[in-house]
Amino acid sequence: MKFSLTILFVVLSIALSACSLAEDITPPASYSSPTTIPTVVPANQTLEPSWTVTPIPTSGSVTSTAETTPAGTDSATPSADVSPTVQPILAVIGGTVTLASGAAIPNGMIATLLVYDTTAGQVTQTLTTPILPDGKYEFTNIPADSTTVCLVTVDYSSVTYDSVPVQFDGRLFQFDIPITIYDTTSDLNVLTITQAHMQFDFSTTGEVQVTAVYMITNTGGNAVVVSSDGTSVPFIRIPDGAASVKYQLTPGSSPLLNFTNGFALLPGTNLQYGIIATFTLAYTKRLVFTQPFILPVSSATIIVPEGVIVRSDQLSDVGTQDSSTAPVTTYHLYQASSLASGSTLILTVSGMPGDKPGFVLDQHTMLIIGVGVLGVVLISLGIFLFLRDRKLRKLEEEFENDEQDGNEDALGDDRESLMDAIIALDDQYKAGDISKEAYEKRRGELKDRLKNLAEYL
Repeated sequence: MKFSLTILFVVLSIALSACSLAEDITPPASYSSPTTIPTVVPANQTLEPSWTVTPIPTSGSVTSTAETTPAGTDSATPSADVSPTVQPILAVIGGTVTLASGAAIPNGMIATLLVYDTTAGQVTQTLTTPILPDGKYEFTNIPADSTTVCLVTVDYSSVTYDSVPVQFDGRLFQFDIPITIYDTTSDLNVLTITQAHMQFDFSTTGEVQVTAVYMITNTGGNAVVVSSDGTSVPFIRIPDGAASVKYQLTPGSSPLLNFTNGFALLPGTNLQYGIIATFTLAYTKRLVFTQPFILPVSSATIIVPEGVIVRSDQLSDVGTQDSSTAPVTTYHLYQASSLASGSTLILTVSGMPGDKPGFVLDQHTMLIIGVGVLGVVLISLGIFLFLRDRKLRKLEEEFENDEQDGNEDALGDDRESLMDAIIALDDQYKAGDISKEAYEKRRGELKDRLKNLAEYL
């Protein structure tokens, strides 16, 4: 990936603004369209400069003399003297450079004018002029050709700032192009991902291609400079195991600025920088997708074809939506919001496009299952307590009958029989076969008999 912001990129971005993603999916209702970059003024529109319009007319003179042969002669000899003089049409391009902080413009700064020939497809002229202490600059005697686009650039703190591109329309020849420059910072904490859209494509067997679109805003007051080797974006994390990773700007993105060994993002909530990251992951009908975020995310949307199931406690099902291009494809959308910086979005993807919906273990289903299990447990516990109480009452009645029948005398005065009866009674109590009240009463009786027997001996 190369974030080269030359005049060629600026002009090409005008054409790219009409393009769309491979799948034209309209995002959810919360989606807001990114701010488009300035476009070249068409020939049928009037640019409103802040300077006085000074047309430079084309001058020329044509003189002719004719000598006519009197009537009745056989020939006429005309003579004419034509001397056209055409002056080239020239334009003046100027403006004011302002430092956003309000500080004075440093001495020694220069402005560079790039003249791009749309017919030849290249920069045909590069001019420079000093920037005065009051921030003003001016280029004079610029050929006003409708096939050229002009752009003014200013370098400050290793960042190249570009003006709005202008194109001659044949009527205006004096332009005021202001340029604002900013102090810089490398602090990424002022960047926010306002929207993240991740679309899953299962058209290739054995893999899924993910197209992740990130809309980023610089909420600070300085230009954020980002060092990059040209093959990665430091504030965008790609899931482990991804292959064929590529980056590009979205159509309509605010243009990134050139920075030494990287790029820069200007501040302002009206500017949205769109970066598309595409990559592939191995897929055999099930995938645990883990997406870490370095920056905070206001809204994240997962887009899958209908039939594919997405499960995550962090996502809400926002329903289905049809694509606006033929053939019409129905997509299922899931959304998360307010993901903090350093957080990770984890979801499980399963199935294939067109699969019939089956049992989905979502939060609602899990709640129903949980209530059902709890009900079964309570019923089982009630039955257990009922049976235990009935068994205890039966044993107590048997003990009472034994006392009434004089069965306790069957133990006689045998010391070992009394000890065995106490041990058996303890085992019954520990097993829950006798209530505490009956246990204590019976054990006390047996201990008294054992005590009396010891005194007698």
